[in-house]
Formats: sequence, structure tokens, C-alpha cells
Amino acid sequence: MAPFDPYHKWLGIPLDEQPASYYRLLGIGDFESDADVIETAAERQTLLLRTFQTGSNAELAARLLNEVSAARICLLTAESKA
Repeated sequence: MAPFDPYHKWLGIPLDEQPASYYRLLGIGDFESDADVIETAAERQTLLLRTFQTGSNAELAARLLNEVSAARICLLTAESKA
């Protein structure tokens, strides 16, 4: 049995697109610049991942939540985004 892949199972990111870019992690188009779109996408992914925090894969959920948070911060900060 293959190991559990939270990127694929939870976020729909296939193995050939991993490691995922920040844009892919948030489920938005590459180089999206609208802050509202980025913020909404980050919130959507956060809410989804929080549903897995109490299950058997809580550690993976926490790791992905941190990645989504980093993506949000990076994509909403012009200096980081560049």
C-alpha cells in the first residue's frame, strides 16, 4: 500500500505536481496578484485542513496548515513574492 499523500488526498495535487508551488498549494492560478483571491484561497484551504486536525493524520494536517500560512504570507507580501 502506498503511503498516505495529504497533498493529493486532501488538496487534489497529483504527485507529478509536487512539491507544490505556493499558488498550487492555495489552488489558484500561477502569478495571481489579487490579494482578495489569495486571502480567500488561503482561508478556504485552512478551513479544509482544520477538519483533519483531530484525525489520525493530525501531524500532517498541522504541517500543511503551516505551509498554507507561509504561502499566504509570501504571496501577500510584495518583497517575498518577488
